[in-house]
Amino acid sequence: MNKNLLSGNADSPVLIIFFAILFIVPLLIVSNFGASPETNVVEAREAVALKPASSPNLQRALSLIAEGKYKEGAEIILNLYTSASFVNKFETAVSDQFPIRLQIIQFSKDIERQIIKLAYSFQPDTIVPADMTREIYYDSNHNQLIYIPNYFEESTQALIDERILNYQELIRAYPGKNFYLYYYETLRNSKYHPLNPLFKESDQGQSLNYFEDHLPEGLVLKKFMLKNMDDHLSYYYRTDHHWNIYGVLRAYEEMYDMLAKNYPDISPMLDVEEIVTFPGIEFQGSLSRETLFPIDGDEFMVEVIDFPPYEIIKNGKKLTEHPRRAYFEGQYSTIPYTNHFNEFYGKVTALIEYTFYNNADRNLLIIGSSFRNALDPLLGSHYNKTYGVDLRYYTDFSLSDFLEEHNVDDILIMGDDQVAFEDIEYWKVNP
Repeated sequence: MNKNLLSGNADSPVLIIFFAILFIVPLLIVSNFGASPETNVVEAREAVALKPASSPNLQRALSLIAEGKYKEGAEIILNLYTSASFVNKFETAVSDQFPIRLQIIQFSKDIERQIIKLAYSFQPDTIVPADMTREIYYDSNHNQLIYIPNYFEESTQALIDERILNYQELIRAYPGKNFYLYYYETLRNSKYHPLNPLFKESDQGQSLNYFEDHLPEGLVLKKFMLKNMDDHLSYYYRTDHHWNIYGVLRAYEEMYDMLAKNYPDISPMLDVEEIVTFPGIEFQGSLSRETLFPIDGDEFMVEVIDFPPYEIIKNGKKLTEHPRRAYFEGQYSTIPYTNHFNEFYGKVTALIEYTFYNNADRNLLIIGSSFRNALDPLLGSHYNKTYGVDLRYYTDFSLSDFLEEHNVDDILIMGDDQVAFEDIEYWKVNP
């Protein structure tokens, strides 16, 4: 005897829940009820939404349901689940917008930390993994999150050799340009990383030493070096990989001195009027955001400077104002894990152009990562035009093509080991 699927079957509750989710989740996604803005901030992403307009059949189904024609609407939705293109969109949207997504992630991280705590409970270690998926550790002695040390291997030397040849090629190709390299040492490449004794191949400054021993002729090198752990804590955030306000100002002073050697008419350094801390912000930076490790946030402190008049063009579009202005007007997010460094100094982009209305007749090209964003306007204030390039996003960058369109006198590359002389996938400059 045939039994009704939902009445005489022991699995009926499971099937009811299954079909409820099948129909309800698309409605939640379409109605923008799903992952919260906080979830998107934590994961540093823009959630993918499944809009009815992007799927006419879904739009038709919802219209029928709204008209009370539930059977017809349900049939269309069920048919959609057999469409490959719709299923792909649906899977992405469900993943991005699933309700309580952040709570599920946090719960998973909590479980991981309990396992780690149990595993290390009989050990005297003061540095333990922050989670089980990333190479980030919590240093309880200094209440900070840190990456594991970088390695110095035989393959590292080969990469550095290739970058050295790249510098030599650039310098030969453009003898009338001044080439500068500003290197900033981070904890993971230094002698002062507390996990160095556990990693026999840890870098400990070996990459820099090798590069300096083979420094290309014509390349001016300036180094931002750490003297000890206190230096790292003074110049870098505890929860983020970027330098803090004191690192920014030190870098500005050192790069100014470096550029001034071939720029005798450079204008005086900008005066820092004050350093302010924005109320309501506990800066949980990139390492916090990646691990969701429970740690006190950093103070977010920035410089107050009276810049000369300037304009900004970002990826070909003129900006009406620098994003830092919104912060000084009190317009900033206090959502945990907001990337305040990028929000204040400017988000990462392929190309940004500063034009300062001053008496300068020189132009500057700066190549670097998001660290560069804090220095672009500071250094740019001493030039007429300053171009900031991030090669990770400006993937078809060619120096020869760029110089044909932009008159540049000084070329400055700034970065850590990867950017300065190791990476060849993104940071090797195409002549």
